[in-house]
Amino acid sequence: MPDRTLAPAFKPIKSIQLPAIKKIDLPNGVPLYLADFAQQDVLKLEIYFEAGHAYAAKTGLKSVFSKMLLEGTSQKSGSEIIEEFSQYGGFPEISQQVTKLNFTIYGLSKFIGQYMNLTKEILQNANFPEEQLITQKRISTQSLQLNLEKTAYLAKRKMVEELFGVNHPYGRSHEAEDIEAVNREDLSVFYENRIKGKSFKIFASGKITDEEIKVISDTLGSLPVEETNEITVSFDQPTPGKYLIPKPENMQSTLRIARYTAGRKDPDFFKMMVTNTTFGGFFGSRLMKNIREDKGYTYGISSSISPVKDKAYMTIGSDVVKQNTLDTLAEIEKEMKIMQDELISSDELELVKNYLAGSFAGSVTTAFEVMTRHKNIILNDLADDYYDTLIDKISEVEPFDIQQMAQKYFNPSEMIEVIVGEKI
Repeated sequence: MPDRTLAPAFKPIKSIQLPAIKKIDLPNGVPLYLADFAQQDVLKLEIYFEAGHAYAAKTGLKSVFSKMLLEGTSQKSGSEIIEEFSQYGGFPEISQQVTKLNFTIYGLSKFIGQYMNLTKEILQNANFPEEQLITQKRISTQSLQLNLEKTAYLAKRKMVEELFGVNHPYGRSHEAEDIEAVNREDLSVFYENRIKGKSFKIFASGKITDEEIKVISDTLGSLPVEETNEITVSFDQPTPGKYLIPKPENMQSTLRIARYTAGRKDPDFFKMMVTNTTFGGFFGSRLMKNIREDKGYTYGISSSISPVKDKAYMTIGSDVVKQNTLDTLAEIEKEMKIMQDELISSDELELVKNYLAGSFAGSVTTAFEVMTRHKNIILNDLADDYYDTLIDKISEVEPFDIQQMAQKYFNPSEMIEVIVGEKI
């Protein structure tokens, strides 16, 4: 009998092999990727089109297009579509990113036939009713007005504008007049150019048998499709700078500091992942220990790495009592300088590596999560063993690598700094 009064011995995670998925080409050439090893009668079906808002002629279209896809077809109203999904335990969700549009369906495997018939109807016969468009434009305008009162929204908006450029797909923002300028014809043209009759990728995870595969093949696999062009996104080096959006009435200041770092295909990426985690990537990070626990300037501060195409950017973010804004900035720079000048201890480095390994292990426990990782590989053209070698690459990082990454990327004079509030 084990002694329950003693904690089990700690065993570091040495490696994880991502469970394999299957690929089937449907009759129309559309690829269907399958993570079919769930036991419960549930499924998640994701349909990806090359139809992000970067392809739209009008900036405001990104505020309404994905919502309007579910507002009706030539055969069914929007309420009828949602009610029918709900009747069979399903839920549709459409989101539009910069280059991709994702149509996701959550539901029960046994009702996949009903979901697929509705989905096929939407992909072939969406009609964007004028009355619903007016409503969605009003809702989107109200949402934008609310966001423009939020310091976090203003800070990120300014940050990406300066990082990518105001006319860049990843930096472009929109105003109320951009939303108002969108009309039904704009939606129809975009739909015809990027959705209807255009190729897509399907990622299905959950309990999926040959029966469910046949339903998908007979519905979505029967649609006539053609390939669409893919936009080429380039990234110019931004001009560093410091920007203040005054909000003297606020009790706090919102900080965002950003710069480009190594992308996922760069040899530096995993070294930078460990460096960033040490600096501000988890609750035990140096920024949290210093600025939250020691100084008490904030409830939370973090740094993160966000991949975009073959690039990535680092963001440091926090909300601080405005009287501590300058002190917080000074402490951030102080922690950067320490990491540039001093080698990390072996104990701290081991803690960070174990945290990253454990976080990854905990993120691939279900069919849905496994598919998310494979989807990332497929959509971003990563190496097939990207996740299989992740823990190995993390474990290879040495103290000198951390110092080298800090010296290369932790230079405040090369960063974009945005403050919404007061700089006092």
